[in-house]
Amino acid sequence: MLSPGTYGHGGVHGTQAWIDPVKGVAYILMVQRADFPNSDDSAVRHAFQQAAARALAER
Repeated sequence: MLSPGTYGHGGVHGTQAWIDPVKGVAYILMVQRADFPNSDDSAVRHAFQQAAARALAER
């Protein structure tokens, strides 16, 4: 879903953001959970990215 060259940052409690310069899109996932397991590979992140990709494809 993310283009080559996409960059971002993850926060301590699961919050993450990505900038995709190829598509001109910024993604922000707001999560506040102290027990969030590996937010880089979480089911929440994957579901968010899939939903964002579907929404962008529909416009």
